[in-house]
Amino acid sequence: MNWTKLKSSLIVITAILGINGSGLASTRLSDTLANQSAETILKMVLQRLPEQNPSSFNSYRAITHQRFRIKANLSPRAESLIDTTENTINQNNRNYLFSKETLTIQRRLKPDFIQFENLSARTEGKEDSLYTILAWQLSNISFLEPAVSFLDKGYLSPLANVALGNYDYHLSDSITNSGDTLCIIKFHPKVDKRFDGFIGTMAINKKALAIQQISARSKQYNPKEPLLVINQNFEQINAFWLPSERKIKVYLNKRSVSVQDNHLIAESITNIYQQEINPPLSPNDFSAAIQSPKNDHPTAVLTTGNYGYRPINQNDSLLQLRADSAIMAENRNQQTKLIRFITEGKIPLRYFNIDYNRIFGYNIYEGLKLGIGGETNRLLSKHFTVGGYISYGHKDRAVRNGEWINFYPSRSTDLRIQVAYKDVNMELGEPEFLETKTLLNPESYRYLLIKNMYVTKRYSAGIESRPFKALNYYLFGDLSENHSPQNTPYLRDHPFIPISLARTGLQIRYTPGIVLQMEDGRQKEMNIPKSDYYLTIIQGLSILSGEYHYTKAEFKGKFNLPSSGLGTTTIVFRGGAMSQEAPIIELFNGYGSFAGVFSLSAPYSFATMQLNEFSTANYTAVHLRHDFSTWLFPETSQKKPAFIFAQNIGCGQLNNQQLIKYNLKDYRKGFYESGFEVNNLLRMNYLSWGVGIYYRYGPYQFSSTHENFAYKFGFFFKL
Repeated sequence: MNWTKLKSSLIVITAILGINGSGLASTRLSDTLANQSAETILKMVLQRLPEQNPSSFNSYRAITHQRFRIKANLSPRAESLIDTTENTINQNNRNYLFSKETLTIQRRLKPDFIQFENLSARTEGKEDSLYTILAWQLSNISFLEPAVSFLDKGYLSPLANVALGNYDYHLSDSITNSGDTLCIIKFHPKVDKRFDGFIGTMAINKKALAIQQISARSKQYNPKEPLLVINQNFEQINAFWLPSERKIKVYLNKRSVSVQDNHLIAESITNIYQQEINPPLSPNDFSAAIQSPKNDHPTAVLTTGNYGYRPINQNDSLLQLRADSAIMAENRNQQTKLIRFITEGKIPLRYFNIDYNRIFGYNIYEGLKLGIGGETNRLLSKHFTVGGYISYGHKDRAVRNGEWINFYPSRSTDLRIQVAYKDVNMELGEPEFLETKTLLNPESYRYLLIKNMYVTKRYSAGIESRPFKALNYYLFGDLSENHSPQNTPYLRDHPFIPISLARTGLQIRYTPGIVLQMEDGRQKEMNIPKSDYYLTIIQGLSILSGEYHYTKAEFKGKFNLPSSGLGTTTIVFRGGAMSQEAPIIELFNGYGSFAGVFSLSAPYSFATMQLNEFSTANYTAVHLRHDFSTWLFPETSQKKPAFIFAQNIGCGQLNNQQLIKYNLKDYRKGFYESGFEVNNLLRMNYLSWGVGIYYRYGPYQFSSTHENFAYKFGFFFKL
């Protein structure tokens, strides 16, 4: 038994319960603390809270000992709700229906490796799937996570950032022990807030600004709901305060509160030993099945992204539950992978990926597009892929085709060399960033709304590489013949003779926090990053039949502002500049997405600006979206609509020579619009729907009020 840990825990617990024990000096708050509110202290603690959470470290290793039991009992009494005196479980007590003791080693390695390996397990009593589910869930409960999940409910942790607006916090006495001051803070849900949360007390080490102990019980709005009583302790390891012990009692009502003997009490005591912060771990340490060094029986392993299971004991239902969980998780992983392929326009068929955008596509200019297209994958060859397409647009009545080949010199790197020919329609001033069009990113929906396009037949060659995880670049050169079919009012008003271009360029993407996973021999991104930065530089050359010598640069950055109590704010900044020698097809368009009074929503574009209404050689634009969801709804709410305010501002200009030469219009006086959206209204599995309204004002607003409005509907994929 760890007597030092037990003594520390008893000291803190006794102070919280108001019991005067030997060796403890209870004092009133010092003058310094009296001048600080509980929320002020807690905000400072929350800034350092990641230092107490093992999941925030690059790597982590520890041994966990859990003792779990469940028994039938009378209705719980208020005076026995927080029982912190028992440290052992008598496995031979016949009053208990089920008991289990497990010793587990856990390993974590960012970004997505988590593994639990059972070293030993002992089970007694009646087998029941509910008991094994309870044991597993209770072993993973922690106040350090934003939500405490139990069965089918989620409880908002008092240590979540969003909790500051939903809980009331009050300073109590401070406790002085061995020179350290512990601030005692009581908390409970605010009177005007109704959510699943906790009532309890926490002890904060003032010197370390760390949570040292927290005791709480769940807030019950219905006596038939489970009642959770949790006591979580922390110990200092080097300069960190890490979880050391967790005691949990759960009072479960099987049928009705009127029948006293129908209550079950589940108890779990978890102790964490030999904790190592940032140990030298590698992906090779996370295997699908590990042989135990003590015997020949494989142990159970649950690893994110890499699952495997072999039973220690066929009667061990907890391990069977973990095996079932691993199988279900792997099925979800495969299902998610398939959904992501589909949102990228791919249908994997063994050695070949069909591009369904070539089979069935659409935009306003080309109309319905039918054809066939796809690419071989790395299952066919590790060193190359070959792809192509042919399509027909029902509105422009043209057949388009393309072919390409990708070379991969090394299996161990993400280096790609591409040679391609594409006969394709392109938007005038289309952005050329190093990004993939996917339905997971609603910004790409704007490509469905394009009304004016020109034809380009382009030969290109390039090399793409990822020097390190967050940085990707593509260096290219191309030769193209470009002409306008003049089959829309805009193209007839702005005709141009065929243009021959020779270009070289560099596309850069920097994405901090990106999650990558190897698929088909390449690293594929598994998330929509919170921040993303793009830069494209193009140089037009007067060689190889190139007719224009010009320089063009364009930038886009997406990032989130620091979270506030009123929600989350995302900003996209765009800007570009080019020399005056650039041809009309290279001029920036205003990035408008107004295709009609009622049209598809395309975030981070100008919702009330008409397609090709403006053109510019130099521009800047800011698109802001503020989501009020985290302010309006508890963090544990599973189905919450998203109330979003959007503000779009832009300014761009052409020089006088370009205005006259191309008969175009810029927006040098500034373009302004504001909008409001309600998203996540109708939800089904991976898809949700929303609506919005935008209003245009400022120097370029229309004289008729109703023409300044745009009404939007949108759909959103989320994995």
